[in-house]
Amino acid sequence: MRLFWFALLLALGLGFAQPLTLGEQYLLRGYTGNAMGKVWANNLRFEGLEVLTNNSSICASLSGAAIASYLEARPNAQVATAALSSADDVLRLVSFRLPALALLFGGQTDAATNNALVKAVLAEAAQRNYGGAIFIHVRTWGLGSVGLAAREDANIRRYLSAKNNLFAVLVDGNAGEVRVAQVRINATTGEQEVAQVLGSQKMSETWLALFRRSL
Repeated sequence: MRLFWFALLLALGLGFAQPLTLGEQYLLRGYTGNAMGKVWANNLRFEGLEVLTNNSSICASLSGAAIASYLEARPNAQVATAALSSADDVLRLVSFRLPALALLFGGQTDAATNNALVKAVLAEAAQRNYGGAIFIHVRTWGLGSVGLAAREDANIRRYLSAKNNLFAVLVDGNAGEVRVAQVRINATTGEQEVAQVLGSQKMSETWLALFRRSL
């Protein structure tokens, strides 16, 4: 019993966080999605977009919050969304006809599946020479999915390294800030790079606490 209380006090003293419940996962995506929708509407001024996710419930909550926030600011914008289960879904479900693509891959889906979905989307975008903006969610960028696809596929690397409308939202947990950035892919190495930070937003205490516990 003494060992139990000692471990509990040690955990509290060191600030060990409890894992997020599923409901808290949804709440975190509500905060994040709300911010992303405002970035799409106000910072990046997308006139319309196609939002792509995997088929997990957490990614669904994120995309729903982001789209709702975006449409609140731009109620007449055209929006499409697709939940992809496999690379084959890209040709079947994604039109590549709207002014921007948003890649929101994370949630409960494993890294290998997310990487494969991102690569399939980018390969088709490269094949079509899709000229619209591509927006990358913080989890997708942090996972390194875009750079991995560029290193594995020379056509993707050439395509992305030439784009000046590649964007991502990044979170600095230490500063408690969400930042929207223009990003790029190195033409030689395929590595992900931040070209410039375009704007930032302070996170609320609840949002920041949820984010830190999710790490």
